Parts: sequence; structure tokens; C-alpha cells
Amino acid sequence: MPICAGKVELFINVDANILYDRNFHQGTTAKLLAENHINAGNIIFEISEKTAIADYPSFQSALAHYQQQNYRIAIDDVGAGYSGLNLLTQISPQFIKLDIGLIQNIDTNHIKKSMVKALADFAAATNIATIAEGIERPEELDALLELGINYGQGFLLGRPQAGFSPIQSAIRQRIQAAGVQKSPFQYCTLQNLEIGKIATPQQTFPPDTRGQVIIDYFRSVADTVEDAVIVENDVPVGILNHACFYQKLATMYGMSIYSGRPIRLLMDPHPLQIDYHTSIEETAAQALARNTRHTYDSIIVTRNGHYYGAVTIKRLLQITTSLKINQAQHANPLTGLPGNNMIETVLSRQLRNALPFSIIYIDLDNFKVYNDVYGFEAGDKVLIHTARLLQQVLTRYTVNAFLGHIGGDDFIAVIKTNDLETICRALIQRFDAQIKNFYSPEHQTRQFVVSANRHGQPEQFPLMSVSLAGLFVPPGQRIFTAAILAARAAGIKKKAKAICQSSFVIENME
Repeated sequence: MPICAGKVELFINVDANILYDRNFHQGTTAKLLAENHINAGNIIFEISEKTAIADYPSFQSALAHYQQQNYRIAIDDVGAGYSGLNLLTQISPQFIKLDIGLIQNIDTNHIKKSMVKALADFAAATNIATIAEGIERPEELDALLELGINYGQGFLLGRPQAGFSPIQSAIRQRIQAAGVQKSPFQYCTLQNLEIGKIATPQQTFPPDTRGQVIIDYFRSVADTVEDAVIVENDVPVGILNHACFYQKLATMYGMSIYSGRPIRLLMDPHPLQIDYHTSIEETAAQALARNTRHTYDSIIVTRNGHYYGAVTIKRLLQITTSLKINQAQHANPLTGLPGNNMIETVLSRQLRNALPFSIIYIDLDNFKVYNDVYGFEAGDKVLIHTARLLQQVLTRYTVNAFLGHIGGDDFIAVIKTNDLETICRALIQRFDAQIKNFYSPEHQTRQFVVSANRHGQPEQFPLMSVSLAGLFVPPGQRIFTAAILAARAAGIKKKAKAICQSSFVIENME
């Protein structure tokens, strides 16, 4: 049963030796599926790691026969047998199922947790989905979700029965809550993570609420809530800071005066209100720009002008720190953008989600010539400027876009839209308008620079331009890999670079 709900798929346990059976290769499986109107793409053969495989070449040939017919392969009982990682590398499965021995009490066993984390990272890098077997306790489920395991089965999720049934509501809510809590840290940056993604809905009060009600509220929530949000007609109109409120109550006659009066007398009528789609980076800047007295007040988040939730400064700092650490671990040292490891992970996860998305491969033309003429320090400034320009355009035209720096003058964007033409035109317009500022007045007037070509002869080269390769990936394309997408995008880029000016070419992945 999947940790994340999806379409129904049938996993069939198969002894590896049966694949050598002559009768097994005569179309029996295909005939059976056709009679029952079942698509081969919904069938996964489970090969146990416990089975010894003596003849790998024949075994691989048999598996290739089925994979060519759109069947998929899962390695069962990973971590329990003696075939080990050799089986993983030999047959390139689409799924690996982690043995129950690795899963039981994983929340308290650091060795198991480290081993499962290593397998999960390996699977993510190679576009393999992971399935945990034998989940029986909520704490085990929490640990597996934290480690990035994709699917799970076990008594906690559902016991064996004749028909399909949904996961219990409490377990489903636990999974969804874990996904909401974890998702901001995966592929986001300070620039593309929206403040609304980390906002928490909390109880609100009308401005005529008596002070005693707020006193009782703060006592009931103890240290978990720092402010009371004041809302009228679903629109935030103020905020009442816990510390400021109790300072007023501590004055002479404060309790008797303010406990019976409306809180509109003490609330800050001009709280910081941020739209749901504002980035974490911009939100932090506005929060720090506030008057010192209100620096630690919670940030009120609105959506379409209405109250949505609140973010404490502590929560904002936690998320900001985590994003910076995560980004630093995988970032290009020059631009600070995610590097190749994270790019490959993002592409693999997008493919595994089986949802439509697009990529834009960005390449600067004549950048090497610019480096030769102006020097590497000037070239680095161009790359930093380009990274910022790309972020600005993507933020304006998309939501939660991922931007990575492949290396040199190559960038890649992963976006959840097929409106590539609008974005590409905006990128070209901004780039062409701004790149000329990196050239001397003389070169701007001439519109070219002179540098040695590959044969060492002086040659005139146009000013830098940008080539964009757009690729729309329709839903359900599980047969593709990150490497295949990269190769296809590189081919499209060559078409764009053949045009002697900033240009884009867009194609659909088929």
C-alpha cells in the first residue's frame, strides 16, 4: 500500500529461476493480462534478493525481454539476502523493497536508519522508487517519511484483505502532515519557497474580544503560541504580542483594567501582513525592517486578501537556516544555485511523481570569448548577474520553480507549467537589454569584439546572447530518466545555438 496515494498496481512475486522456464517465455503472461484487460505497465515482477542467481547474463536477458514489453521490476527483501548491491547494479530495477528486518524499530536504531538513508539516496540518484515492508508502528512510519522512502506496506497501513480499502484517516493525516513539514526543505531556496508554505493556521479573535479571553487562551496554549491574531470579517486587523500584553497586565491595576476591556485597545493595528506567494527571502527582509519593538511579532500571512495563517520569527529562522545549510551543501560556489547532484535528484523525483512539468536549458553564447577579452573576474560577474536575472523572471512567471547551475555558463530550470514561450521570451528580453552593460562603450557601439578563434586567428564575435532549450514532459513518463532528459535538452540547445542571436526552441518529450 503506497505511502503516497496513486494508481493501483499489481506486484507479483516471481522466483528468479522461473524466468529460465521455457513455458514462461511463450506469451502466457501477456495472454492472461489481455483476457483480463490489464495493462502490462501496471504489473511489477518482484524478484527476491534471497534468491541466488548463478547466470547473470541469462537472467538479465530474460528481464530485458519483459521490460521491453513495459513490465517493471522490483527487487524484494533488500537487506535480507546475500545477493547484495550486485543485484541492484545488474538488473536496474524500477523499485526496491526494503526488508522488514531493516524497518522494525528503525526509529530507535541508528544503524538501520543510516543504512536505509544510504539506500534511499542511492535510489533517488538512480530514479528507483523505494518501498518499506513491515511498517507496524507510527514511529517507524515517521522515520521512513523523514528518510525519503516513497512507498510502504505493513499492518499500520492496512492488513491483508480481499478488496482495496483506504488508509485510516488518522494515518493519512499523519503522512500528509509529514509531507507538508518536510517539503519546504527538499528543493527550495530562499528565493522560490513561498511564505504560505510554512504558515500555520491558528485561532483568531475579533477586536471586541475581552482581555480575559486572551488571558485564558495564552494559558491554554502555554509556550506554543506567541501572539493572538485579531481578525474582522476574515481580514487581519491587528496582532497582540504575548509579552507586550502581559507587561500591560503587570502594571498597577492592569489586570482589572484590561481583562474586561476589548483587546483593540492593546493590539498593534498595523501588523506585518505578507501575501501567501511572497518568498521567504523577501519576507525575512520585511520582518527585519520593522520597528525594534515589533521585531519578534509573528508574521500574518494572507491569501487573496483574507487571513491564511501565521509564521513565528522562530519558525522563519529555522526554515531560513535549514534552506541555507541545504543549499550550501549542494550549491555552485559562484552563484549559490543548486548544483548537479540536486538537479539530478529534482529531475528524478519529478519523473517519479508522474506529473507534467517542463525544463528550460539555458546556455550563454560567446561567453568564452567574453572571458578571453575581459578576464575571468568579469566573466564571474556575468554568471552571477545571469543567475539573479533567471531567478527574477522565474519568480515573476512561475510558482516554486527550481533553478540550478549545471556549471560554467549552463543553467537549468524545472517548472510546473507548459507555458514555456512566455517565459523564454521574457528571459531573452531581459538578458539582451542588460548584458550590453557588461561591455565597454566601444564594444557596445560596434556590437562585436575581436578575439582569437580556435585556430589562433583574430575574428569578430558578436556580443553575448542566450540560447534556451525548452522541453515539456507530459505526465506518466516513467520510462525516462534524468540522463535522457538532459540528453534531449542538449539536442534542442544545439538547434537554438545555431541561430545567431538570442533564441529559444521548444519541443515535447515523446
